[in-house]
Amino acid sequence: MKEIIEKEEAELSFRKALRKTRFNFFDREGKRIKEFSTVEKEEQLSNRIYLGIREVLLSKVVGTVEKAQDFDKDFNPVRDESRVRWVNVYLKTLEDGSLPPVILYKVKEEYFVYDGNHRVSVAKTLNFHSIEAEVYEFFSEKNEESDILSRERFSFEKETGLSGIECSKSERYKELRSEVRKFLELYSLGEEGFEPSTAWHQRIFIPVVNILLSNFKDLESKLNGDIFVEYLRYKNSYKLGNKYEKGYTNTLVDYLNRNKILLVKKIETDIKLDSFLIDDFRKLYYIDRIIFYTDDTKGKIKAIREYSKKQFRRETLVIGEIALFSLNNDIPGFIVGMQRWFEGVYNFYRDELVLKSRQLNIDTKDLNLHSVVEDCIRYSRYYRKKANKLLTRKELVYSYLLDIFLPIFILFQENGIEDDLNKQYLKISQSYLYYTRYGGEDNLRVFLQKNILNKEEYKIGDFILSKNIKLDYNLDKEMENFSILKEYGGTQNYETIYRLKEYIKFLKIEDSEEKNKKFKEDIEKILKNREILVQYNNNRVLNLIKGKWEQYTFVDYYGTLV
Repeated sequence: MKEIIEKEEAELSFRKALRKTRFNFFDREGKRIKEFSTVEKEEQLSNRIYLGIREVLLSKVVGTVEKAQDFDKDFNPVRDESRVRWVNVYLKTLEDGSLPPVILYKVKEEYFVYDGNHRVSVAKTLNFHSIEAEVYEFFSEKNEESDILSRERFSFEKETGLSGIECSKSERYKELRSEVRKFLELYSLGEEGFEPSTAWHQRIFIPVVNILLSNFKDLESKLNGDIFVEYLRYKNSYKLGNKYEKGYTNTLVDYLNRNKILLVKKIETDIKLDSFLIDDFRKLYYIDRIIFYTDDTKGKIKAIREYSKKQFRRETLVIGEIALFSLNNDIPGFIVGMQRWFEGVYNFYRDELVLKSRQLNIDTKDLNLHSVVEDCIRYSRYYRKKANKLLTRKELVYSYLLDIFLPIFILFQENGIEDDLNKQYLKISQSYLYYTRYGGEDNLRVFLQKNILNKEEYKIGDFILSKNIKLDYNLDKEMENFSILKEYGGTQNYETIYRLKEYIKFLKIEDSEEKNKKFKEDIEKILKNREILVQYNNNRVLNLIKGKWEQYTFVDYYGTLV
């Protein structure tokens, strides 16, 4: 029964497609399909190159090599003699859900069917968006701009192995080729099994185009290569800051803000940043971190990844710890020092955390032990600085257990927290170290009592802390006398509070009204400076991209200026 229904559907579809050509009797010339032989003579085509199997948009399939008498320009069948084959292809497509690859000839941006005219006709009838095809490209001997563009695009695709990047001018392919070459020179830490050129496409080209299209609707009519090259020219001419500020992340944020600030007359620009676009920005940020490492640092990171089979969040921190360990133990050479550090320090931290957890009946099955050990390494640097002396590995790991690990798990147990332990653990640990760095009391138990309240769930950035746990970072109590600062968003940033306190000491002003007056004068003065507004918005967006938990306000930026 099903076969009969599908056969009737196929016959009906064929008749509808056939009628479209017969109803256009008086416009047969206008509906005539493009013939490859005609284009071949007009364009003086010569060289043919096999491009392999590609996904081709059906809207770009405009002609045929040998079947001009059987189809019109929309690939509707013209003759009833095509019925049997057309219907069989239709039924096979319904059965398989796809079509075997066709063979296409490509001339500039147009495609002509060498083999598979009926498949293309059926695909268009079924409203397929694209079709799989073996593609052969033909090039013209002429030197018109469209011919040069076609050759430059081919050269770019051949060198990089990338397709789907379209530019309107030939020189833009040259700029892209230069950009990919430069990237390949700098990007020597491959990851995720990507080829380097594919990494550039996935982690740079696509994120940049996505971000720009989401923020500027007038770009929707432009080709993706043109959109990227326009930003690339800005990046390559960027004059401000040092080399690290000239990376993809900083220059793209600056590019967005400078264009947006021309459109709006307010402190904060309207850059669109949903969770998908933040992920795109973080891909760029990851690349920036890698390409600006020295060759020596890249070599050490490679060695750490290969030896440990792990990728640390802060790889340069691990390099520093290995260097300190090697220096204190008179170990020559990074490789030997690295191996001994993993055997004697990293493994010791891991084993002690596991052992003490078992002895204290703490369930850590949902905890990523690698990330906790890295957190312990981060803490050890802070603790050495606080103690102002070198400490043994036992002193460091036991201090971490007492200062960080146990108090947080006691908190979890008291509040019945069982989900997302790893994320919550690291958020609390890292925010505490940040808190103490800028003047907070050096005691996690006090920090928990002061800042974690048994209330509803609380969102930090894009992370929601569990129900019944709330991190209260509202520090307005320490600024309650400075009403002018509250008008500009106040602050939830320990670092800003610390800086403003130091600024007040420097001013030697005792009266609260005088302090407010001074803050007001400062802020009103800097708000008149367009460059200040750009830099504030850059910092605000970068703060979010880098995963900082605190909200970044104009008061925070003011704190960096004072």
